[in-house]
Amino acid sequence: MTAQDRGPGTRAEAATGSIYDLGYQRYEGRRLGRPGAFLTLYLDGVRACFGLGRPARAKVVPVGLLVLALLPAVIAVAIEALTRGAIPDPIRYDNYFSTIVQFLVLFVAAQAPELVGRDQRYRSLALIFSRALERLDYPIAKLLALGSALLVVSLLPQAGIFLGKVLGAKDLLAALTDNLGAVPAILLSSLIAAAVMASLALAVAAFTARRAYATAGIFALFYVSLAVASVVAETARRSRGDWWGDLAPLMAPTATLDGLTAWLFGTELTGGAFRDATLSGPALLAMSVGLVVVAMGLLAWRYRGMRL
Repeated sequence: MTAQDRGPGTRAEAATGSIYDLGYQRYEGRRLGRPGAFLTLYLDGVRACFGLGRPARAKVVPVGLLVLALLPAVIAVAIEALTRGAIPDPIRYDNYFSTIVQFLVLFVAAQAPELVGRDQRYRSLALIFSRALERLDYPIAKLLALGSALLVVSLLPQAGIFLGKVLGAKDLLAALTDNLGAVPAILLSSLIAAAVMASLALAVAAFTARRAYATAGIFALFYVSLAVASVVAETARRSRGDWWGDLAPLMAPTATLDGLTAWLFGTELTGGAFRDATLSGPALLAMSVGLVVVAMGLLAWRYRGMRL
């Protein structure tokens, strides 16, 4: 039987179509908005730094570097336990940064491209910015994620040294009092180092989607600058008293952070090409803050002007 045989009502229904209820429901939950999107981006970045929720090969480098950063702390605790302080411990709070700085550089060189390069390669930035996020929210969340991961790598070993010194001492209360004085310097030096290294590494990685190029650029930033600064410092030392040798640590981020750490702990640099540098602590602190500001400015310029 045709639509004409069914009558005029049937022909009208066939012309306009039919509506089927497929069970879709309107979302009635709480909308988290911009803070929720920012927090999600930050937490996803922290997980990515350690390869969490990803294949096993993504965990090899970050977890391996974390283990390597923990080894000096294990050695320090073992020496403390075996000798009971009879011999000076070569691994201390004040020189721990210089002990593991190579691992920190490797960490940011491996994970900074992972944080920002993947979104460029897979063209997912347009999707990210289509949400409640602002353009500057993205680099800030990534910086906080990488900085938090660096804090874990640098603070976890020193927390192990702290517990080893306190729990392994005969007088628990006296050991706790002795070591508590170093906590502010540990926290401040680690926080500044994480901010400087994370911001510089992200500023380099943000300008290329290719992981190899970003990693090479980060290595060049930290190692080439250190080599140049070392040559300048050594040349000035042999010239005996040239003032420009004091400025050599400012040419390399890791040298600046090493000197700043020594100042925060109230010690002096005892080795390396920068042992004769006489830069004041506030000058090193100002340089560290300046590096973060410059890196954040580059990140803001990059993502504000990026075409999606």
